[in-house]
Amino acid sequence: MTISQAQLRTLGLLDTKPACRVYRSDRAGDYTWVHDDAEVRLTATLHKLFSGGYAMLSPENRNVAVLTAKGRATLIARCG
Repeated sequence: MTISQAQLRTLGLLDTKPACRVYRSDRAGDYTWVHDDAEVRLTATLHKLFSGGYAMLSPENRNVAVLTAKGRATLIARCG
């Protein structure tokens, strides 16, 4: 998987602090992923990082997204 600039920025955000899932209604699929340091929603970008194995749901809280070892290694390789 090729990492886009948006995905790389999101990895950098996750390196500083996890992203949180915010539900917009009571429906299970009606949510968005947000990060305190991002001005835009991260939902689509984060889903691509999940499917590529670069990010995952926290084992302690399924409403929190964190980096995987693969995501951290990619961030180090790309950004130094």
